[in-house]
Amino acid sequence: MKRKFLTILISAILCISMSACNKSTGKNSKQTKNETNKTETVQDDTARRFEDLGIEFSLPNKWKNKAENIDAYATAPEENIEGQVIVSFILDETMEKARKLNEEASKIPETDKEEIKKAAAEIMDLTNEFKELWTVVSIDKSKKEGKVQKDLFSKYENKDLIGKEGSLEFYLLYNNKPDTNGLSERSKKDYEEIYGGIKEFKSLIKIFKPVTEQEKLSKHKKFEFKTKTLDGKEIDSSIFKDSKLTMVNIWATYCSPCIAEMPDIEKLYEEVKDENINVIGLVSDTPDVDNEELAKKILSKKGVTFANIIPDEKIMNNILNDVSGVPTTFFVDSEGNIIGEFVVGSKNKDEYMKEIQDRLKSIK
Repeated sequence: MKRKFLTILISAILCISMSACNKSTGKNSKQTKNETNKTETVQDDTARRFEDLGIEFSLPNKWKNKAENIDAYATAPEENIEGQVIVSFILDETMEKARKLNEEASKIPETDKEEIKKAAAEIMDLTNEFKELWTVVSIDKSKKEGKVQKDLFSKYENKDLIGKEGSLEFYLLYNNKPDTNGLSERSKKDYEEIYGGIKEFKSLIKIFKPVTEQEKLSKHKKFEFKTKTLDGKEIDSSIFKDSKLTMVNIWATYCSPCIAEMPDIEKLYEEVKDENINVIGLVSDTPDVDNEELAKKILSKKGVTFANIIPDEKIMNNILNDVSGVPTTFFVDSEGNIIGEFVVGSKNKDEYMKEIQDRLKSIK
């Protein structure tokens, strides 16, 4: 799901213009995977947990003043590799470049679509300056070793087995020395210091049985809330009784696939509302004053007329606590019971319509 530091910076740029956000990537694309999959924090604000891969790690105490320089993201399954967690170091110079580019981009007129796209691309290009530290990889031993694993393992001098879970084996991959070519003396010192802490890092990696998105979400049987809409109106789960089925679309202001699918969801809403079927949005990165204002602008520009709600404490501590990525969509009956599985990733109007029809069959 979804690089944390640059994602925060680039989200503002992507949402300056809805045309920049409107690049539909499709739920199976690499871009969507990177944008929607989030790293879950546990124990402290430097810990990272990847539940669907069964990998968790904390940072050594001596690194904590450099926590924002440590980037970690997960890749999608490929051949016999269930996934990789790639850990990198972000140079201070790179972070400064990103801040300056973001500052300059915020001054671009909303109407200058080409300049906005160019600015977003320049910031994303900065990920090429990230310096890899090491990789934690999950291998499914029940599958034949593929070319991807062979190529991956050939890049590293050390392939340390750090744990097993069922048919899965977990390896820490790293080289003996970092590549410091082209770095300033300051960045070289920081990078070498962190790179040299591999043994401490290794001792802080925890391996556990992976938990899939559907496994996490399947424990939720009912959706209840008492909150407000983005427009400030009181709303609670009693609204479900007015419809035979309600589609709940969880999205975030930083998620371009979420924003890209909004016109289709609005068309869907217009088609089904006369059939006693409702649609509501749930803005996952609220309550937050700035994000609420941004969400209103996004909904206005996308022509969305269905209600969008701000999560209350009950929503935050239940469903949102187990949602690893957005968009995620689910359906409830007139009593608020969740019907069928959660839908992870974006879909078009016809695909959502099929999800609705399938669930209507089960509640007749």
